[in-house]
Amino acid sequence: MKRYKMTLTILSPVHIGSGQDIDPTEYVVKNGVFYRIDLARFLSEMPPSLRAEFDRRVSDPNPFVIRDFIRNHVDPEKYACFKADAPAFESEYKNSLSNPNRQLEVSLFTRTPVTWRAYIPGSSIKGAIRTAVISELAKSKKPSKIDPKYFEKDVLGYGDARQDPFRCVKISDAMLPDSPTFIDKTEIFKLKKTSGADPSKIQMFYEQCFSMLDGEDIRAEGTLDIDDQLPKKSIYDNREKKEIPAVSMKLDAYTILKACRAFYQPKMQQEHDKFYRSSPELEQNSQKLLELLNKCNDSEFPLRIGRFSHVECTTVDEFREPYNSRGFGNSRTLSGGTMPMGWVKVRLEPIS
Repeated sequence: MKRYKMTLTILSPVHIGSGQDIDPTEYVVKNGVFYRIDLARFLSEMPPSLRAEFDRRVSDPNPFVIRDFIRNHVDPEKYACFKADAPAFESEYKNSLSNPNRQLEVSLFTRTPVTWRAYIPGSSIKGAIRTAVISELAKSKKPSKIDPKYFEKDVLGYGDARQDPFRCVKISDAMLPDSPTFIDKTEIFKLKKTSGADPSKIQMFYEQCFSMLDGEDIRAEGTLDIDDQLPKKSIYDNREKKEIPAVSMKLDAYTILKACRAFYQPKMQQEHDKFYRSSPELEQNSQKLLELLNKCNDSEFPLRIGRFSHVECTTVDEFREPYNSRGFGNSRTLSGGTMPMGWVKVRLEPIS
């Protein structure tokens, strides 16, 4: 087993969703700080007189009534599950709290269930690496079958799912330090104006990880293990009635590093040239990000992870196809309207 310490440096804001979207009945914002409230504990410790008032208000169809009650009566420091910076979000929160048409939902980052510590899932990291490796292999193998059910099998050279070479790669969750996140809106930047509803006007609020673009040095740490013995073993194929290799090919750290550099490094330059020359602030942030991505040393490689990685970074070069007649790749989702999202730099250090 080859073991590596894995360090992710967050280069641009990252959002990896936990699947939880909460509204102002489960959070409050005060003095530029977002507090995720433990509502169950708050209710269980509420004195009877206050609980009676809560019961009356919760039946009111106007959501502002219960939002206002929680904001005015909860002690956020006492009942917070976690906190995040929210100076940009606070004004939106205050201005829209009483508007019944504004849900003010916030999509939360992945966190551990007990300690509420933010982390980057190993599955997200592994998925980004897998995309890069498959893309680079496909360029030379030229698979005949583009059907998604067979494409990866063709490229990686296996018929039985047990032979998938990524069985050899184990990636842990990468834990982030304390207080690594902030709440802000994301905005859709469109390259071309189209008829119909304008998605660039939709306001979406996400918990995001601070980054080098924000002037913060945030690093997540985990491990990457590669089983170098499994490729030497075999398994029995019941259909073929014979022994076959346990995995179809060998993977190593160099293969991963080389593929990720080849796949991801050109993507940000292409995105910069296509989208980010439209405003001085956006171009400045994009240029800074390019410089950070190009500073990878021999043990480092770039990845793009999270919800807003965009189609070019989540599909395979030379084989991706538009999902509809209008094509793809004509918009970007930006943090605060000025920063590309999802970029990290990974460093691997052997563990003896």
